[in-house]
Amino acid sequence: MKKWMMSLSILCVIFLIFFMTNENIVAFALSTDFPNESIEFVYKDRVFIYELKQNIKSSSIFEINYEINKYDRFSSLDERKQLLNHMLELNFSEEVAINYLFPNINKKIEEIDKNISKKPKNASLDTNTNTNKVFYIKKEIIGEKLDKNKLYHLISDACLLGEKLSFQVPIIYLDPEVKSEDFAKFTNLRADFSTDISRSSADRKHNIKNALKSLNLVEIAPNGVFSFNKIVGRRTAENGYRTAKIIVNNEFVDGLGGGVCQVSTTLYNTALLAGLEILEANKHSKQVSYIKYGFDAMVNYASSDLKFKNNTNEKIIIVTNYTNSRARIRIFGEDLNGVSYKLSNEIVSINEPIIEVKYDDLGNYSDKVEYEDEYFYLKNAYRGMEIKSYRDKYVKGKLENHEFLRHDKFKVQNGVKVYGTKKRADENCTQEGVIDELLKAFGS
Repeated sequence: MKKWMMSLSILCVIFLIFFMTNENIVAFALSTDFPNESIEFVYKDRVFIYELKQNIKSSSIFEINYEINKYDRFSSLDERKQLLNHMLELNFSEEVAINYLFPNINKKIEEIDKNISKKPKNASLDTNTNTNKVFYIKKEIIGEKLDKNKLYHLISDACLLGEKLSFQVPIIYLDPEVKSEDFAKFTNLRADFSTDISRSSADRKHNIKNALKSLNLVEIAPNGVFSFNKIVGRRTAENGYRTAKIIVNNEFVDGLGGGVCQVSTTLYNTALLAGLEILEANKHSKQVSYIKYGFDAMVNYASSDLKFKNNTNEKIIIVTNYTNSRARIRIFGEDLNGVSYKLSNEIVSINEPIIEVKYDDLGNYSDKVEYEDEYFYLKNAYRGMEIKSYRDKYVKGKLENHEFLRHDKFKVQNGVKVYGTKKRADENCTQEGVIDELLKAFGS
């Protein structure tokens, strides 16, 4: 009986609609008492509300196609559940079906998406080479957007199951292209080494500072080869280098770029301690005082270079620092994970030089020496030496590898030492003479 009465009601509505104009249809729609239902969307501490009654009467779809409601589009939940199920069986998408049952719900969903969406932002890397930390990583921001397909599915399922229409907004998370962990892979300190430059001349310090500046923040890709000469360039006045002492044929002479070899030596030792593969490193013609024997690295743009290979899985970064007393170089890259390196040398032999002594009887060197207790080296003497250098690799404190690096040989160089010949006056006699003169002056 109830079904018969409902069918009769529907037939009456259809009859009325059939003879109504469009304006009358809309008027009828606005006077109809539709369900006062709402859908609640929750995102964190925010709540978005969709109200069915309000949206039915403002729906352009409804105004044009009100007669479609003969299928009980807005009637009881059970009837709408049957209609939804029927639409899905006919292969309508959940989005189309839900928007049919809940007019303008797409606008509410777009509003939610607009309010909660945020674009992903890449992590960034700032550097300050004057601090011990050096690298400062700004964390990435994960992007978010509404998962519309999932939300329509949740609404559809809730309608079919007769559940409460309240939903936690489903989110799609958008990863940025660059994450902080990407920077963390190559910003680990692998080695830190410095040498003393406090006794260097102002021009030599200038050259050291200039070369260090060229090396600062240089990056070397995995399997990439570093060349000191290629990075630092020619040591010329045009490139900002000054004249300072350099070693030529076992002697210190003035030359452009004096001091640059101390920078290459500092870098060589840093690279060794960082576990990098050395491809080329050359000794000076004589021993230098600023580094342990066997660990210098002489560079000359035309003939001698310092080269090493990045044999790690991540890029490495060279960081340099200059103070008035020290040249410091650090290498950052892949974490050593418990590996460390130590450098050692072995003095194989020493050959002491012979020093010939001469006296300046003819005064040929009076500008340098005069008295018999004064001397200078007309020719410097250097010991002959054989030195072997090694790099020891430790894993968690245990020696794993004793690596031979090179065998340096320095020829002995005999010297010539020149003394003056002039005798100094007897200081005691001179003092006595002065005293006698004073006594006479005072009448004693």
